[in-house]
Amino acid sequence: MKRIYLIQSIILCFVGVGALYGGAIAIIDPYEALMGISTELLKKGPFTNFLIPGLFLFIVIGLGHLLSFWFVKRRMRFHPYISGVMGCILMAWIVIQCYILETINILHVIYFIIGMFEDLVSLYMIVDLKLFPFHKENKFLTKD
Repeated sequence: MKRIYLIQSIILCFVGVGALYGGAIAIIDPYEALMGISTELLKKGPFTNFLIPGLFLFIVIGLGHLLSFWFVKRRMRFHPYISGVMGCILMAWIVIQCYILETINILHVIYFIIGMFEDLVSLYMIVDLKLFPFHKENKFLTKD
């Protein structure tokens, strides 16, 4: 189980730090995003610049993944659920981003797979720690 905690911690830190960096760039310069990304890519979406997507990337994905990492490191009781939710948010972010940008590149595929892997590791942890609601030893289903 130590190896699973290590894998989950690496994923959470990697995505969290990357999202903080990308979000900060989009917040600092929302019209060019300092990486040469034109706001023309946003023509199909509801945004005219990268400020709102940058804030979401920084706060929800970046800080959310790092907070989830903290929960995993402290081994708080329901940390696999929090990690799983963060994986789902990451995958949803990628799908929405691909829809708005009308393109898919290799980084989209990689981060979607990372989100899927994050969810699979979380599911494994939920079952192994007997947190799954339908586990026969779970006290949620037994009467006292």
